[in-house]
Amino acid sequence: MRMTKLLGKYIASVDPLRQQAMANAYAPILRAILVPGCAYYVFITWSHWQDETGLTLAILGSISAVTALSYYLLRRYGLAEHSMSLQRLELAGLFMNLLMYMNVLSYFMIHFEQSKLVYFALMAVVFSTTGVTLRGTLISVFLSLATLYWFASGLSHQVFTQYLSIGVATAFASFSMASLLRKAILRQIDARLLADELASKARRLADTDMLTGIPNRRAMFQKIDYLVEQGRPFWMGIFDLDGFKAINDVYGHIIGDSLLRAVVARATELDFDGATFGRIGGDEFIAIFPGHLNEDKIGFLGNCTIEAISRPYPVELMQLAVGASAGFSHFPSMGVSSAQLYEKADFALYKAKIHNRGQCVLFDTAEDEEMKQAIEIERELREGDLEKELFLLFQPQYSPVHKRVVSFEALARWQSPKLGLVRPDLFIRAAERSGHIRKVTEILFKKGLAELAAWPSDISLSFNLSAQDISSHTFILSLLTQIMESGISPSRLEFEITETAVMSDLEKSRALLDQLRASGCKIALDDFGSGYSSFEYLDQLPLDKVKIDRSFVRKVPHSVTSKEIVAGVIGLCRKLDLRCVLEGVETQDEMDILGKLGPDLIQGYLYGRPMSAEDAVRMILDQDRARAEQEPLSQSA
Repeated sequence: MRMTKLLGKYIASVDPLRQQAMANAYAPILRAILVPGCAYYVFITWSHWQDETGLTLAILGSISAVTALSYYLLRRYGLAEHSMSLQRLELAGLFMNLLMYMNVLSYFMIHFEQSKLVYFALMAVVFSTTGVTLRGTLISVFLSLATLYWFASGLSHQVFTQYLSIGVATAFASFSMASLLRKAILRQIDARLLADELASKARRLADTDMLTGIPNRRAMFQKIDYLVEQGRPFWMGIFDLDGFKAINDVYGHIIGDSLLRAVVARATELDFDGATFGRIGGDEFIAIFPGHLNEDKIGFLGNCTIEAISRPYPVELMQLAVGASAGFSHFPSMGVSSAQLYEKADFALYKAKIHNRGQCVLFDTAEDEEMKQAIEIERELREGDLEKELFLLFQPQYSPVHKRVVSFEALARWQSPKLGLVRPDLFIRAAERSGHIRKVTEILFKKGLAELAAWPSDISLSFNLSAQDISSHTFILSLLTQIMESGISPSRLEFEITETAVMSDLEKSRALLDQLRASGCKIALDDFGSGYSSFEYLDQLPLDKVKIDRSFVRKVPHSVTSKEIVAGVIGLCRKLDLRCVLEGVETQDEMDILGKLGPDLIQGYLYGRPMSAEDAVRMILDQDRARAEQEPLSQSA
């Protein structure tokens, strides 16, 4: 146990950090002593000029003058550095002590005065402070007291005994002072080193993602800011996992966390030259690729990372797979700040997820205006009074069988005080990107319910839901709560969804749509035929209605193929007991051809453009009035 303790003390004594801290603590002490020491020896030199002559003056005056000059130069240049090694500081202390010793020794060699032998004892006390290390203190004190005994040995036995006692007392005092000073300094050093170590650990923790162990958002943006400040070119990429949320929801956060760690381990194993991989949060990661890399090279590196991430992972006896998409921006060609670079990389990521899922997309400088517009829209979505600014228009859905409008589709509109009337596709996309879409949906749905409550009970309302809307069980419940509180029959409400809204997580979307349908609401698949696998969704989703995309409908008068496709879809819907809506019917000529195919509903400019709630009510009243007027005529006939 004792040996272990001694070994620990030895290791601590040779610790470079501790030694440097000792040097930093002793350096101010030596610098403080050198100033009065220099002044003292200037005075001594002047005294020698007053009291000495000839060779004695030359010897004593030159030694004291050299000492004063050496002290000045040592203070001005030798110890002026902010940080110097302990060995160098020890040599400086020994040099100071030696000069002081030479002054006293030379004086006694020329003018021996018994009463002044005590100077050697006083000098030994000074050496206890300027020796710096125990070794330096021991050498200096021993030299001073040994010289005292040498001079005292030529005196009487009684006087020698007195100086012997003085020397012993001085030795104890000197080493005690040196030990106390050193111990006090070491305590302060150890406390400061401990504080520095704790602060360093705190900084590491503050800069490290606790789950994965890689740099976190704060650390990555600090590095980006540093590279920007230094003017070093680099690419910044944002990676977002595709399909992770579904795994996290199905298998739980423990499996999800294990999968995230596995993703990070695989990404960091790639070990691209100089690249840094960090986590922004959730399933979003950021990478920095420094150097002069061209677009082809960074695209290759980005896709290599995506390919590696996308391979299956063995987690808890399961093989789990996630995909990834990435967006990249470049400094300095695409931005001059971390905020600009992040915005552009994020915009490129959004493009990747919409149009090139599973790939790496580089920001296109030609899209700069589009991105600025999107950012401006996002800012107004955050800061605007959406309750006042958002409103609905209603487009009628006409039934050829009943020869009347039986339903309206609610269309989102936004009149911003700063941006004016914003196109729906722009602000809906911006709301989805910025996470405001559910707020927008909630506000518009509330307004739609308020209008529907004033309409006749045989008129229904179609309302569009986004991918984010149908990914949250809590949000769907909030919509159902609004319906219950409004007192409106759920059968009068129809929720429209698109293929892209459900394709990211089909199982979860189906479960939530089942819940809506079980409450009595209807479900419609919008833009049918515009995707890649729409027929699959006819079987997998709880649908009541299919809306054929206008791209097919408009070709019917000019294309036999399109006509057969539309006729086939109408027939299929009839067999599956699904209502079918033809979108985009604008002219009577189109209607004459399409009407022969037997669609359930027609939606298009032919039967009404998007209109205000007041105009919708007027249309309902007008058709009811016309119908009432026709009934007596038909009866009389």
